[in-house]
Amino acid sequence: MAIKTSGLHKSYGKLHALCGFDMEVPLGGIYGLLGPNGAGKTTVMKILLGLCLPDRGNVQIFGRDLFLERSELMRSIGAIVEAPVFHECMSARENLRYLSRLSGKVLRQQINDALDTVGLSEAADRKVGGYSYGMKQRLGIAQTLLPENKLIFLDEPTNGLDPHGILGVRELIRKLSSERKITILLSSHLLSEVEQLCDKVLIMDKGSVIREGLVCDMLKENGIVEVEASTLAGVKAALAALGANSEEEWMDGERAFVRANLSEDAVPDLNRLMVAGGVNVFGIKRHKHTLEDIFVEHTGKHQGHPASDRF
Repeated sequence: MAIKTSGLHKSYGKLHALCGFDMEVPLGGIYGLLGPNGAGKTTVMKILLGLCLPDRGNVQIFGRDLFLERSELMRSIGAIVEAPVFHECMSARENLRYLSRLSGKVLRQQINDALDTVGLSEAADRKVGGYSYGMKQRLGIAQTLLPENKLIFLDEPTNGLDPHGILGVRELIRKLSSERKITILLSSHLLSEVEQLCDKVLIMDKGSVIREGLVCDMLKENGIVEVEASTLAGVKAALAALGANSEEEWMDGERAFVRANLSEDAVPDLNRLMVAGGVNVFGIKRHKHTLEDIFVEHTGKHQGHPASDRF
């Protein structure tokens, strides 16, 4: 297990930022940490980075106690929290060399490898002041790789990027996971990005976990199914047999239309039951759940543009 938190509690005065927070991040892959502003994501990140202590609870990184072995464990963790900041008058290579001195010994080849991984080899000796925002984000990710980190935290890594820049960072994150076998904890307000990138996500609100699971499994859950058939009664009977109810129904001439919440796996059974019941089925459309649908369902809030998450 890359990360395991158990019963984390943290309060700021009368405000309870974390209330028994439990999380398990498996080795490898990309794990999404989601929640509305004020849910407690920033507090979780600060605790994992050793920047603050919980009031109670435990954290293990790679099976080792974070609070007992913080200094040593921090050498294997990289992070981007908000926008990375560099010396504008220095080159990318010089920035990485300078910053690496703060975290321990880093070989020249490791810096070269990090720059190559993020696609900045050709621009490595240019001053960072002339970099685009997307290039600075890539340089920030290069910094998280040094010296040879196997766990990195990325907070809003595509914030402020244009579509081309978002695509580039997305592919880079996939590359880090698949080729370098780095475990990535990703926090983002862009749920469409999380949906495309993450293997597993955790949704939190008011300091507690409210949902966790594999993204592929979540997206197979109930979505809106629209059936076009010969009779309303036949469609409703088939839905009832599957434990589902009509959400909306209407007639258009001699054709019946019914909408219902139904999982992807149940659609073939619905079709079979309707045909067996003598219903003429003209079409079945399934409007798939998105991660945003699931997020709103559990938190009651739309995830908009990035904003300050104080806790």
